[in-house]
Amino acid sequence: MSRANDREIVNLQYNSDKNLHARQALHRGFSTNKYGWENWVFDQYVLNPNYKVIEFGCGNGSIWSHNKNKLPKNIEIILTDLSEGMLKTAKNNLSGVEQIINFSTMDIQGIECDDNYFDCTIANHMLYHVPNRDLAISEVARILKPEGTFYATTNSSYNMSGLRDLVRNFDSRLDYSSFSVAKEFGLENGTEQLTKHFDSVEKAVYEDSLHITEAKPLADYVMSLEGHVNIHDIMTESRIKDFHEYLDEMISRDGSIDIPKRSGMFICKKPKK
Repeated sequence: MSRANDREIVNLQYNSDKNLHARQALHRGFSTNKYGWENWVFDQYVLNPNYKVIEFGCGNGSIWSHNKNKLPKNIEIILTDLSEGMLKTAKNNLSGVEQIINFSTMDIQGIECDDNYFDCTIANHMLYHVPNRDLAISEVARILKPEGTFYATTNSSYNMSGLRDLVRNFDSRLDYSSFSVAKEFGLENGTEQLTKHFDSVEKAVYEDSLHITEAKPLADYVMSLEGHVNIHDIMTESRIKDFHEYLDEMISRDGSIDIPKRSGMFICKKPKK
């Protein structure tokens, strides 16, 4: 089991949206693609009248909160997550969105729903955290109608690659390089895992990068990786101060810190029953 899907580490990471919020803040503040990830992801969804939709690992509900005014009136959405803290935040963020009929604690490896029930299932940036992904994907295929669609976002193995070098150059003891969610389920290996349970799997890529001109949001991003990276073993209060100075010097010298990004979505149809 890797750090990406160690249940104890994942629970620590997502018992609230603090760490997720820090990472989202960096992307929202410094991404070069100004259209926005949440808008792009929502654009891929086909949400027809009377559709029944379920999302696994909904986090703080950012996709829905950014696009709540675009939702058809007559669909039903269930949001699920393993973290009660995340669900509480999502519920607060989505108060008054009548299309969301339930917030539920649920494990994608054992979905408590009937066969052939949903028109649309969603798992955004979470399958790499699942210990038994094959079981999870088979469960998703089971609950989908034969004409239903599964949307799953993830990263490429090249996503944020410059950050690994930046962290390692600051302190080689920080074990960032061993943490890669894309090794578990990424744009390069996701198709193979999904085609076991879907006859049609298409991949869409979101083009973007980071142009960072402030040290604090990037430092907060790195600190948010607690558990996945040995942050608390190394980053004492004085070392965090050193890290801020290190980033400030880079930005002062070069004008910015530029980091490549590569993420996307698998669109899966024709579930195998």
